[in-house]
Order: sequence, then C-alpha cells, then structure tokens
Amino acid sequence: MNNIRLPISARAALLAAGASLALPAMAAAPIGPAAASAVAEQPAEAAPPASADNQSEEEEYSEDEIIVTAPRLAGQLATDIKAEAELDEAAIASYGASSIEELLDALEPQTRSGRGRGGRPVILVNGRRISGFGAVRNIPPEAIAKVEIFPEEVALEYGYAATERVVNFVLKPDFRQISVEAEAGIPTQGGQFKNELEPAFIAIGDNGRLNLNASWEHQTMLRESERDLVYDDPVLAAGAPARSLAPASDEYVIDGTLVRNIDKVTEASVSLRFDQTDSLSLLGPRNGNPDDPRRRDSRSQNWTSSASVNGMLGDWRWSVTGNYADADQRTFTEQDSGARDRFDSSQQSFGTNANISGSVVDGWAGPIRASITGGYSGQRFDSRTERGVDITTTELARDTPSVFGSLTVPLLDPEYDIGNIGRLSLTLNAQAERPSDFSALTSWGATLNWGVTDNLSLLASYASDEAAPSMTQLGAAPLETEGVTYYDFRTGQTVLITTITGGNPFLLAEQRRDLKVGLNWELPMVEGLRFSINYNRNRSNDTANGFPLLTPEIEAAFPDRVIRDDNGTLLAIDQRPVNFERATNSQIRWGFNFGKSFGQSEAGGGRGRFGGRSGAGGPPPSSDAGTPPPREGGEAASPPAEGQRPPAEAGERRRGGGGGFRGRGGGRGGMFGGRQQQGGRWQVSLYHTVKLTDKILIGPGVPELDLLNGSATGSGGGTNRHLVELDGGLFYKGFGTRVSAKYDSGSSIVGGANGDLKFHDLATFNLRFFADFNQMPKLTDDLPFLKGSRLRLSVNNLFDAQRKVTDASGVVPLNYQPGYTDSLGRYVELEWRKAF
Repeated sequence: MNNIRLPISARAALLAAGASLALPAMAAAPIGPAAASAVAEQPAEAAPPASADNQSEEEEYSEDEIIVTAPRLAGQLATDIKAEAELDEAAIASYGASSIEELLDALEPQTRSGRGRGGRPVILVNGRRISGFGAVRNIPPEAIAKVEIFPEEVALEYGYAATERVVNFVLKPDFRQISVEAEAGIPTQGGQFKNELEPAFIAIGDNGRLNLNASWEHQTMLRESERDLVYDDPVLAAGAPARSLAPASDEYVIDGTLVRNIDKVTEASVSLRFDQTDSLSLLGPRNGNPDDPRRRDSRSQNWTSSASVNGMLGDWRWSVTGNYADADQRTFTEQDSGARDRFDSSQQSFGTNANISGSVVDGWAGPIRASITGGYSGQRFDSRTERGVDITTTELARDTPSVFGSLTVPLLDPEYDIGNIGRLSLTLNAQAERPSDFSALTSWGATLNWGVTDNLSLLASYASDEAAPSMTQLGAAPLETEGVTYYDFRTGQTVLITTITGGNPFLLAEQRRDLKVGLNWELPMVEGLRFSINYNRNRSNDTANGFPLLTPEIEAAFPDRVIRDDNGTLLAIDQRPVNFERATNSQIRWGFNFGKSFGQSEAGGGRGRFGGRSGAGGPPPSSDAGTPPPREGGEAASPPAEGQRPPAEAGERRRGGGGGFRGRGGGRGGMFGGRQQQGGRWQVSLYHTVKLTDKILIGPGVPELDLLNGSATGSGGGTNRHLVELDGGLFYKGFGTRVSAKYDSGSSIVGGANGDLKFHDLATFNLRFFADFNQMPKLTDDLPFLKGSRLRLSVNNLFDAQRKVTDASGVVPLNYQPGYTDSLGRYVELEWRKAF
C-alpha cells in the first residue's frame, strides 16, 4: 500500500469530488479472513476510532496534511522482500506479447537467476501456487493487471527451493476474450518459411476462469545448399543438397485450463495439453548420390495434465498439486544400405505435493512463519533401438519422496520497538529426498533479508544442496549417429564422425555451494527507477555434464572416449555424460529498470504505480481491488479467490487508513474493460553481467580449465566475460515499438593444429513494431473490422550479425561458418491477432 501526503487545503476539493477519506486508523490486532471480510463490508465512515498506539504514530505527521492510502490489487504478494520489478497494464501492453509465454521470453533478462540450472522462474497467479506452467502458458497479456518479479528467496515462502526468481501474475477479476492469431515468418536469406495459426478463448469471472487454446505450426526444410558454405572437401560440397540445417516440421497443439472457486478462500484447477510434432531431416547422400538423401523421420506425442487445490486453513495457506505427463517418440533413420534403424522411447512422469505455510508463533519482532512441503515424484523411461539385427532396450524407473521446509524469523522491526535500522529477518530452509535409483540427498540454506528503508533492501544467502544426475544421464540406451560434422582441434580439419550417446551408470551426485549478496534500490528521487546489483559465487563438486568439446586438454583427460585411424583422423567420439571433479564460478550482475506512463486519461481515479490513472496502467479505482496486507509483523495474508471481494486493508504495517477513492470502470471486461485509451508508456532496462571466475577441474592430474582464458567445454567456445542486455520500448495511442539488444565479449580456445580459435564479439538487435487498433477509436469507427485487432512486425537479428570464428591464420573453419552456427540469420515475422 502506498501512502501519499496531501496538503490539508486539498481536503475540501477531494471531498467535493466525492472521494472517501477514511483517516482514522483501524485496530492493529491480527484478523482472520472471515473477520476481514466483515470489516470490508463496513463503509469507510464507520471505521472504528484509532487506538492509542496508532494515535501516537499519527502524531508524526503534520496537522496540515492528510494521508491518502492507495489500494493494492487483489493477488499481489504480501511479503517482506521487495519486488525487483513491477509492470502495470501499460507496461505489459508495451511489450506487444500475445501470451504469458511470450511475455516471459521478453522479460528473461529481468527474470534470469544467477543460480539454479537455467529453468523457468517460479510462477504464481494471484499470489497462489499453480499446478504447472501449462495452467498459465496461453493467458493473454490483456487479462493481466500487474506483473511482480521477486528475488529467489521469495520462493522459500511458497515451498520452492531458492534457485529461481519468482514471477507473480495478477489477473483481472472480470475478463472475457475470443482471439485468433496468424503469423508467418521467413529469413531474409530465404530457404525456409514458417507459419502458425492459433485460436484461443479465455473467460475470467466470479467463479473462476476457463482458458482453451489450439495451434498449428508449419515449417519448411532448410538445406546446406541454401547457405553460402565454403567446403574444404569437394565430397562434402557435392552432398550439401542432401543435408538439412533445419528439419521440415508440423506441430499441432490443443490445451485447456479450468479454474473454479469452491468457496471464498478455496479454488481448484485442472489443465490438459496434447501436442504432436512430425519432422523430417536429411542426413546426407546415400552411397554418394546427392539426389538420394538419407532421411530421418520423427514423430513425438506428449500428453500433459495437472491439477491443484489451494485455500486457507485458519490463517494458514495450503495447496495440493498433482501432475502426469506422457512423452512418446518414434524415429526412423535410413542407412546407405536402404535399411531403416528404428528408435522408440516412452517416458512417464507423475507426482504430487502438498504445501502449508503460515504463522507459527509471535516472536519478539513479529510472527515466525513456516512453510512445509511434502512431495513424491515418479519417472518411467522405456526405449528400444533396432539397428539391423541388433536390438537394444532400456527400462528405467525412479521414485523420489521428498520433504522441504523453511522457517522465517523476524529479528528487527522498528514497529515492534526492536531496532531502528530497518526490518531484518532470517530464513532457514532444508530439504531431503531419496531417489530410488540413487543415494539420499540433502540440502539446506540460510537467507538474511534487511529492509533498510521502504526503498532499499539487502539480501545475503547461502545454499548447500545435492542433486542426482537425471535418470537418462544414468541409464539411457546407447545410440550411434553417423555422418556428424565435427571440428577436430588436433588436425585442424572439419570431418564427418560417428557419435555415441546414451547414459553413464557410474555418475556421482553433484554437490553445490552457492553464495549470493544482493541490493535492490528504488530510487526515491526518480520515480519509476529501480536499481539492483547481485554477486553470486558457486562451487560444485562432481558435476554431471554431457561430454565436452574435444580440445587437446579434454582428449588427454578422456583418451578412451576417442577413436582415430592410423593417420590420426578422427573417426568417433563416445559422448556419454561424465563427472567433472570441481567447477567454480563467480559473477556480478547489475542493472536498472526505468519506466513511466504518460498522457493518461483523467477519468478513473487514483494514480497507478508509474503515475498513470486507474485502468490505464495503475491499480483500478475500486476499493474492491485491495489485497490483505501483511498482518502485524508482516505475515502474509492469503489473497482472495479470483473474482471474490477481498478483505479490507486491515492496517498495513500497523498504520490504519482504509478507504481510498471509490468507483468502478465500465464496459466489457468490468473495471478493466471497455474501450479505454491507455495513453503512453516508455520503459528501458539495462543489465550487465561480469564473469569474475569460471574454472573446471576435470580430475586429478589434469590441468584446471580456465574458461575465461582459453579453455572450453562446449563447441561455442569458452565463457564470455561480459554480457550486456538492453531492452526498451515506447507505447503511445496504440502504436508501440520495442528494441532488445544483447552483446557478449567473445572468448577463445587455446591450442590446436591451426593455433588458437577465436570467438569474436557479437552484438545482436531485435526490433518489434506493433499497432493495437483497439486503442484507435477514430480508426475503428471508420473501419469496424479492425476492432480488437493488432498487427505486429518483428525483425530478429536486425543487422544479420553472425559471430565470427577464426583460427590463427584468420580462416573460418567449416563447422563455425555462419550457415552452421546461425542458419536463419535475420528473420522477419508478421503477426495478425484479432480479439472478439
């Protein structure tokens, strides 16, 4: 909740305008959801008198000013930890995205974590856990009222490990839309065409929400002969038309999500998704004849389902989720003899977990809060490989029970007369799990959160965890693939080799140690400007990795994984996974996010987060949009179910001041709907990551690899010391443009027959233009068919930048020519979206 000081002379003008000012503070005693709901029904004028304690607090303010309290949106997180970024409606619209999935892709620089394994952030909807990403994947941005991005430590409060950041989507309480989206794209170099058609339906109301979606995507094949590749070997050049750089494919998807409110505090959801992908790729000429290529046909089918129930048990928030997924794949690979190898695989994953969190007991500086999650997950993997008369089968299974818990203890809070240097809390967490095919694993961590002021917060955390290799890393069946193009550092030549992939049953558990120190500052002198800086350090032992790039150092460490002929020509590599003894890295990531709204309509009431009016980038004008604030000491109250009238603000941070400006928006979609013009919005974010160290020790007796200074484990080179990410956009009167840019400083690989291999700097720019015709009433009055529609033009890799890779003589090896490393290059896509 935001408090805004106004001169007392403004009181008469506000009252004359019909504003309701509830100046008396409400009692500070904690109240349950039922009591809060009862208070919510009272008019602001009937608020009880302030307590003596609160009266003394109010004496801090001058008698010549009053406090206007802006309501929070229902579903915002009530947590002691400050959000690192917030997006209102105007900010969300400025991205020109068509779904939450696209919006998350655009927000990736802000949601990426310095820890974890590079997965998605933890997703919450209206402050609640969800059954899975499929439950929100296709929600349109128009249905979102606000997006909040929190650091990893907030995940602990919801029963997740603190390895990924948390993104909370606050949905509009009354929304309905049918949409059809069509798009087509092509690289400017030609050779490939892609098109997609996607109808969708969503309805959000008092009883919950329903989301249905379907899509079909077609992509044509891109061949080597359609790119300007320069071959050393005339045999390779002759076979270019028979090798594909990207397969031809068709993908079909249908999915749906149903969320129902069982009562005022309990909701249930179920999601179901089916997708099928058929693809065809070319592996090279059969018996040297480029007109008769060897083919690989593949079909994958996936069923994904999930369900959840969550609600309140007294003052405790609880949730139960379950999921089941089935992924089947069938691949036929032709050989020179005309025979067809066959590979079939089927993988099932399923599980359930239950979480409960709330206040355990009142401590000296506030309630001590706990979160406990018990879970079970299972996996089954079966595969069968037929290669001539040889048949190889694999049957793998893993069952993993687990328990996870966290405890948050407030240490200092000036509102409890404990300390006067801000609010300080300590969070402890621990986890234990026991995979059936592996040894027991334990993890623990500690986090200090110091809210120095309302605008400045500091975080320090340490985590120690163990992770088992994946089931397929341990036991997948061996698979041989012939004719793979590979650059051999020992000879300096690009050759065709045979690779062997599969599992390694001798892999060990990975042990990780993470340290993070972070600062988040919302500059009070510049509205809308947020600055953050984080230091991360990681040390991991026995990391499980795919077989690394075959540099001279790697070949010396794993000589039994490489086959060469008598002349030293590389013939085959066994690429099954291996353990590295130790990996250490550290980095600093800093940046800022700056955005403001402008040109907003004067109708609608109080101002939003970035200066915009309600319904135009800020909170809605209705007092119904409030969310229960932290109870005394900061305990998070549960948000109301979707569409439910939330409880009144019960004295955030022990200071009263309910009320705010009342009134509702009109038109379709409730307070958020209608043909309201959102005005303008500009936003820019810039983040710079500096890698300080990145080293790997493969094993005893092998020199340590320094990935920042000439070593590498992957074909993309070593580690880039500098990564700069820029994103900015402008949206006004229905027209929008966004620019995203990424720069990395390149790397090098020392050694090899032709000297060092240098990966030069690379800077790429993506440009997006879009027109939201629903924000152009004059145009849609003249051309009614444009109502509810949007046109978007995207240009990825605007300047067709390609990373240049050269050896010591300045020659670009075949395997690193742009046609291989980035076969699409500049890509242009046009999208038309119509909503009804």
